[in-house]
Amino acid sequence: MSSVTPTLPDIIVKPRLIIFRQTGDWSAIYSRILAEFGMGMAVRTRLRRELGFSYRHHQGLVPLEHPVPLGPTMRYEQQVHVDFYNESAQTWFQLRYLNLNSQVDQ
Repeated sequence: MSSVTPTLPDIIVKPRLIIFRQTGDWSAIYSRILAEFGMGMAVRTRLRRELGFSYRHHQGLVPLEHPVPLGPTMRYEQQVHVDFYNESAQTWFQLRYLNLNSQVDQ
């Protein structure tokens, strides 16, 4: 890949926050959570109480991949932000859902 401008990763991990730049990535994980824990997890307060996080849809400002001279250098994109209430919940989430390369089909 020969790109002049560095691109941002699709999933950004920060302390107590994970940002999904592709909403489809979050949708796949959310579907898996509902399949594993039941439809009761569709209620955000139950997600927060039992799994230690909540999610929100967000319009994030990101740099353009190919800026136009004298034009805008930033754009908005739909994102999903997953907010964690403690570090152990975030670690559990990362190991369970983001460590997909080392997982085998269950």
